[in-house]
Amino acid sequence: FAGNVVFSFECINFVIPMYDAHEKKETFAPILAYTLLAVCALFIVFGGVNYAFYGIETRPFVTLNLPSNSRVGKVIPFAFALASLFNVPLFLFPAAIYLESQFFNEPASCARTWKINGMRTILILICTFIAFLGKDKIGAFIAFIGSFCCVPLAFIFPVICHAKICQPSRQMLVVNGAVLLLGLVLFVYTSFSAIKELSKIG
Repeated sequence: FAGNVVFSFECINFVIPMYDAHEKKETFAPILAYTLLAVCALFIVFGGVNYAFYGIETRPFVTLNLPSNSRVGKVIPFAFALASLFNVPLFLFPAAIYLESQFFNEPASCARTWKINGMRTILILICTFIAFLGKDKIGAFIAFIGSFCCVPLAFIFPVICHAKICQPSRQMLVVNGAVLLLGLVLFVYTSFSAIKELSKIG
């Protein structure tokens, strides 16, 4: 459960690219804060309504609770899968941009464009292969990704970067330390739980 919860931080790597693209930098932090509050409220309401409706029969993925022989039970999972498929390039965008700047730091040309396209294709194929490996144990697989990848992105790396770049005051260092400690605890606990769950299934 904890690993699935922290998987909600999967999009945290979009913050810096969005900040770079934002025209009025001073308005970015309030917009981000209000948006995250709205998303958290949506998650809480959505989860609460489903638990209230299905009770102890609530499945890890709520689409599994839909009647499989109904039109809704067929259309909604398909729409969800399609939306997830279209999101893949967006999720890979920050990583792809960074890798391109490291490996293809050369003047723009047709050859460079095709090299970039080739690298992006390889990234998609790698992600497809990893998803194929985890298809039979999707819950534990998502929990592992959430704990091992999303927790550092959300709690650990930002604190380290903030301490290195901004040179915060002593009070802010205490806050940073508390967030870092929380991140480390979450990382160890959720990673251990996810690995234990994967070993049970395997």
